[in-house]
Amino acid sequence: MIVERKKKSTSRELPLKLRFHCELQCGEKMSLKVENVVASIDLHGGIDVEKVASKLDSVHYNPSVFPGAVYKMESFGVTFLIFYSGKLVCTGAKSVETIRKATEKLKRTLEAMGMKFKGEPEIQVQNIVAAGDLGFGTLDLDIVALTLPNVEYEPEIFPGVVYRVKNSRMTILIFNSGRVVVSGARTEEDIKRAVEELTRDFEKYGLI
Repeated sequence: MIVERKKKSTSRELPLKLRFHCELQCGEKMSLKVENVVASIDLHGGIDVEKVASKLDSVHYNPSVFPGAVYKMESFGVTFLIFYSGKLVCTGAKSVETIRKATEKLKRTLEAMGMKFKGEPEIQVQNIVAAGDLGFGTLDLDIVALTLPNVEYEPEIFPGVVYRVKNSRMTILIFNSGRVVVSGARTEEDIKRAVEELTRDFEKYGLI
């Protein structure tokens, strides 16, 4: 079960386009690619983390430092944080579908070790990171930072402008090359909304 967290009362699957396609076309000159999807997962049953650490390869477990096991699933290119409560965190995926398949495989592996779970895993997307070129061309970041609202720019610390999307947790990193990185999104629509807002501001303030 894949849960989209827009409102506390809402529980439904993410748009199929995001689940099966990593490329996001936001306009004729704009192309973004999903680089990472982070999700929290509930398997609805306890996990014997010590057994997992002893039975599976590619597992790092040091409870004196961190309470969970870190499991790199090479076949899907993802990393799981595994906790006794049956909760997981998955990162490194390029799509929600990859997370779903990797979670199903991990669940079957844990069940083969004797662990039991109720129902289907509950997957909640926490963050989608997308990157690409919006077709702005080379940018003068000093001018961008002085012109746009809701931005931070400290070139001696970080080489990009941080643009904060209004009324959201999303940010867009803007680089001199014209490339951008969108983070804090939970759906494809979030990413499109962020890019559209940035584009409107660039047009409004005469930056493109």
